[in-house]
Amino acid sequence: MTTYTEKCSQSIVGHQAAALDILTQLFRQWMKHQQLKFQVAQERRQLTEMSDSMLRDLGISRAQAQAEAMRSGLPAARLHSLERGNC
Repeated sequence: MTTYTEKCSQSIVGHQAAALDILTQLFRQWMKHQQLKFQVAQERRQLTEMSDSMLRDLGISRAQAQAEAMRSGLPAARLHSLERGNC
């Protein structure tokens, strides 16, 4: 009886550790996603604060900068890079 109880307890502890690892991994991914959202929002805000000459240097117009600032999604390339672990 003791042997079964010990094996069962070890199995439960192993499953709990695996579940904790999965939750930790999911939390880290969520945090990276939140950091990317904050960074993109900050960059878009900075675009609206640039002078016309600075925007010309970047090759975009004031209207394009405003349109980018109004977007709510994340750029696909940066999101893909995040998912591949390059960020």
